[in-house]
Amino acid sequence: MQIRPATPDDLAAVGRVHAVSRNAAYAGLLPADALAQVTPARQEAVWRERMAEAPVRSALLVATYDGEVVGFTQGEARGDVAHLNALHLLPERHGGGAGQALHDALLGRFAGWGCSSARLYVVRGNERAQSFYRRNGWTHDETTGSHEVGGVVVPVLEYRRSLG
Repeated sequence: MQIRPATPDDLAAVGRVHAVSRNAAYAGLLPADALAQVTPARQEAVWRERMAEAPVRSALLVATYDGEVVGFTQGEARGDVAHLNALHLLPERHGGGAGQALHDALLGRFAGWGCSSARLYVVRGNERAQSFYRRNGWTHDETTGSHEVGGVVVPVLEYRRSLG
């Protein structure tokens, strides 16, 4: 496995991983018609737009096995607070270490940018993700919000973590 910065040539694969991961993770949490809107092509377009507008301190990292993108993470920082915006893997890669390696590499970037803390949002009910983040020192402080997925607004939980 290799963790490396994504290139524009990786964005189609990032879109595919994002769509497959969201559809697997959010099955039963979102209506099927909303999940049907989360396609590889739409997610690729989202990532092309996000990367074109990315702030200076941002990173999109991919995990590859034998040259195939199997996961990615994206984060950015403004001031001394970093934001882990996405961490997705192909479902068949869960438990193989790629998620942990992506997480650790992105947090290393955050620390290198001089950030003192980080935050992220998890869709309420996504127990796999919540468990992963708790194991990695993230805590939910009862802050909630919402996020749009496939045209549906879903509740999210905010997690925070010190980087010091």
